[in-house]
Amino acid sequence: MKAIVRACAVVAVVSIATWGEGGASAPSLLAAHLVLAVAFAVFAVSFPDASHAPSLRPSAAWLSFAVLAAAGAVVAPYAYAAWLVLVEILAFGTLTWLASGDPAALARVLPWAVALLASGHGIVAVIQKTAGGPRPASTFLNPNHLAAWLAGAALLLAGAISAQGTSLRVRSVQGTAVALALAGIFVTGSRGAVLGLAVGAAALVALRLRGLSARARRGMLAASVLIVIGVSAGVAVRFRGADDPYQFHRTKIWSASFVAAKRSPLWGVGPGQFAAAAPNLNFALDDAPLRFERAFRTPHSDVLRAVCEFGFPAAFAALCALALGAWELFRRRAALSGVECGALAGLCSFFAQACVDDLTTRPAITMLGASFAGLLLARRRFGAVRPATRVAACAAAVLVVFALGFGEVAGFVAWNAVRALPRGRLDERQLDRLHRSLDWNPLQPDAWLRLAEHSVGDGRSWRVADYAAAREAVEHARRLQPVDATYARAAARIEASACLSIFPFQATRERAAHLYDEASKLARTDATIPLEAAKFLLQAGDAGGARRAASQALEVEPRAATPRLWLAQAVLREEGAGGVAEARRLLEEALPLGLAPADVPKSSYDAALRAVDPSLVEAIRKDAVARR
Repeated sequence: MKAIVRACAVVAVVSIATWGEGGASAPSLLAAHLVLAVAFAVFAVSFPDASHAPSLRPSAAWLSFAVLAAAGAVVAPYAYAAWLVLVEILAFGTLTWLASGDPAALARVLPWAVALLASGHGIVAVIQKTAGGPRPASTFLNPNHLAAWLAGAALLLAGAISAQGTSLRVRSVQGTAVALALAGIFVTGSRGAVLGLAVGAAALVALRLRGLSARARRGMLAASVLIVIGVSAGVAVRFRGADDPYQFHRTKIWSASFVAAKRSPLWGVGPGQFAAAAPNLNFALDDAPLRFERAFRTPHSDVLRAVCEFGFPAAFAALCALALGAWELFRRRAALSGVECGALAGLCSFFAQACVDDLTTRPAITMLGASFAGLLLARRRFGAVRPATRVAACAAAVLVVFALGFGEVAGFVAWNAVRALPRGRLDERQLDRLHRSLDWNPLQPDAWLRLAEHSVGDGRSWRVADYAAAREAVEHARRLQPVDATYARAAARIEASACLSIFPFQATRERAAHLYDEASKLARTDATIPLEAAKFLLQAGDAGGARRAASQALEVEPRAATPRLWLAQAVLREEGAGGVAEARRLLEEALPLGLAPADVPKSSYDAALRAVDPSLVEAIRKDAVARR
């Protein structure tokens, strides 16, 4: 009975993790982590005498990776993001341990749960596609992640179906689930999933071929080939006639991301720190209207992420865990059951796609992978549980309950308190909610930024006390996340607003300009930061500073229209009649580069740099005529 309950706890986590955004939404994370915390506490402390446990050598290598990741988190500049990554590492290890408790029980329960989930997600994806959705993703937000999960599920079920003695009824039901999962993969058109499915199918064929009859071998080979051809056709349909200049953009992202690993080979940029480092890793696209409009926040490869975020030593420890586990499974490959062969094929699929995609950002995939790993690495225990093991289990339970229980509840309550709040000035009730969020999670910089934005309000009807409160809050946010341009830019906006209202002094203007410079250094490929600085400096009466800032924006984006307009304004203000010719030249250059009246901006970045304001154009023309 205990074994079935433990297996059901694993299945519950796997199921919950497929909820909102592939398990990445706050309610889904809370539910999955609470189940993990309770289950681990029960089975590690109350029932420590499970018949099986994870294999020692791969577990030791994985723990080495976790320790190195924790060490990197200690020195990471953004503590809260590092904490969230460590929580996901802990969740993966916890579920792997739970799944290894009784592999026989899990092998009976897991395929049926996966079959039900795969059928549901496959049907939803097909419905979304037929309803006109260009890239259906069911509840996963990203179609590549849905396709990866469905590929792992299909391979697990294919392995279960291939087991000898499986009844026709079971094969029919689970085979239908496989077909629905493949239909879901087909409509997503995911290239990474095709790669993963091909690798996983090859692994499954290699594992099961020897024990099958000649007829069954031919059937398995034919089915594998047809599956790969079918999902490849889905990719071909997706890209047929598509004029997508970014089809092979990912290889450039990998090359740019590896720079982060080369800069800090020992610790990487830190767990969860890559998104803040990405703007200074971005690369120019010379065949696009704007060179840096296409940004990225992840390396788009989990293998590369391991090196970029955790450093080479930690990545090597993770590779050792994979290699040691693979060697153990290779040695006992003849004894693997059909479900175990399917789970191993699923892991092979995940690993292959993880080389070209960021699968670890979706808990649904990592939790399914953890259940596969626990099932495969389970080894029988011999002898009674030693006292030292009980003490270690209790200590681990305290850590898991704190991180996945209390910590997750605090994070959820803080998130829930602010999720519906507007930006800017808040009423008394809304402000109470914001303070409650900060009480539950004082490490979230965005909540402190919201507090600063409340104090600023509209930037016109505020007092000195409001300025002091806003400045204190935004500086606290910067201390929590010192390497993200967002918070340096927010501090600059507060100073700029103060300079244009309550403190019209040179010192305030220079402080705002300095903060804009700091933000630009943290995001050198974002031309909107110096453009914003140019607008402020022009309003504050510093035409020379505005001219330098607008020129900096043009250095980043030479084909942008808006910086030319503000540069023209600055030239006229600084040089007077002597700048009329240059201002007119800049205006003539800007107009063809702007968006046409019928064009829709592709992003806020595109709108800021190419949406030409007719009133600004008219003001430049009038100013040029007046100064002639």
